[in-house]
Amino acid sequence: MEDLARIGRQRTVIDRSVHLHQDEVPTDLLLDTVSADRVSLERMTIDGALTVRSCHIDELVVDHVEADALVVVNSRIGRLTIRNASMGCEVTIIDTALDFLALHSCGHTRLERLRVEELVQINALRGPIRICNTRVSSLVIRSQATGGRLGWPRVVVRGLRAREDITFDDLWLSAIEIDDVETPELTLRRVRLDEPLRANELRCSETVRVNGLVVPAQDSTISNSTVRGPVEVRNLGLGGSADSSQADEAARLVLHNTTVVSLISASDAPSVISLHGSSVTGTLGLPSGNSRYSLDSSSSVGDMELAGEVFRNGAQVLSFLERSFTEVTAVALESVRSALARRNRNREVDELYYLARQRETADLPPLRRAIGRGVVGGVLGWGVRARNPARALALGIALTGVVLHLAGAVREPGRDLTDVTGVGNSFVLALALWLNVGTGMPSELKTAGWSALAVALTAAGMLMTTLIVGIVIRKLVR
Repeated sequence: MEDLARIGRQRTVIDRSVHLHQDEVPTDLLLDTVSADRVSLERMTIDGALTVRSCHIDELVVDHVEADALVVVNSRIGRLTIRNASMGCEVTIIDTALDFLALHSCGHTRLERLRVEELVQINALRGPIRICNTRVSSLVIRSQATGGRLGWPRVVVRGLRAREDITFDDLWLSAIEIDDVETPELTLRRVRLDEPLRANELRCSETVRVNGLVVPAQDSTISNSTVRGPVEVRNLGLGGSADSSQADEAARLVLHNTTVVSLISASDAPSVISLHGSSVTGTLGLPSGNSRYSLDSSSSVGDMELAGEVFRNGAQVLSFLERSFTEVTAVALESVRSALARRNRNREVDELYYLARQRETADLPPLRRAIGRGVVGGVLGWGVRARNPARALALGIALTGVVLHLAGAVREPGRDLTDVTGVGNSFVLALALWLNVGTGMPSELKTAGWSALAVALTAAGMLMTTLIVGIVIRKLVR
């Protein structure tokens, strides 16, 4: 340690601690296999690189040191603090075990294969950061001191394991790339990105919080990830100028092949949270503000927060879906229907089932679409709407009565169309034919044609009445 202290003119040595202050070193400075309680290097100028190799130091402080590079490798350091590194000085820390790491106002930074027992704190970024294959208790990256002509920093995090949480706070970055990261909590707070967010193989055991994230118009993605807790997205915004071309655009965050327990979205600016091949195993919260959800056909939602919403008719259903989703799809309808079924709101479940089936037939060929929407849906009500076959039955009886009266099938000779008795007889006969009450046909109508008509109307009436009775009994039993 005495040899180390002789490097500069201004130096102090106390037991196993060394403090170097305002020294100039005309060559590289190497600390090799040094064992000390505290080493402090302040306001030094090194014509080359500062290297700490195979050292065991309880506390190492590097403050306002001008060097070509700062390297810490294969060492054991209790508290490592690096502040105000010179411009162009690359900070590299690899294969090192630490208790605490603090970086403030540093340029290009590379952290690889570290073991940090407590907090890693990085403040006032002045260059890109790359963190790979590292284990920490917590990681906090907060604020930056660069921008404009210097460019915004880029943060790349790969192979990181955190025991407590990872936080990005108050940043304007070029991009954030997250790959193969495991942490209980991930927080992005007041972060602005010039490139879309890319997160892959993210595993969170508790929660993901996104608050005040500003992204470009392209889709930001979280893919191949698992969050065993809630995902909260608040105030997701769109970067860039507020010109007319971007007035109708929305900030987009896509969950691709990802599983989350619950999802909550709230934003004053237009934003869309999309699920592509993803699932919400718990509850999908109602979006608030100008936030919307988008579900593709391969996504699933276990439950939805309905917050007292009522779905007595199709207009209420469509209004709710238009407020919550970017478009009304069969998947969105099925998600709401499943949520209603969990709450035993059976009447509304039937309404959603009917609308979902009607939507599904929209993409069928013309003939099948006409049969599905017109006959099975419009007339038979998909087996859940009693009013559809009831209306069809009433309309059929009325039309049959009018046709019989106009044809004079049961009108006595010499009576005109305004004869009330003739009108009544025609409608009674129509009612008897449709409901199959067994009154038989008048003697003048006992021909092959009239018999065929009677059989057809009776068959249609039996179908309608059976369907109506079945639907009503099903509703009563439930």
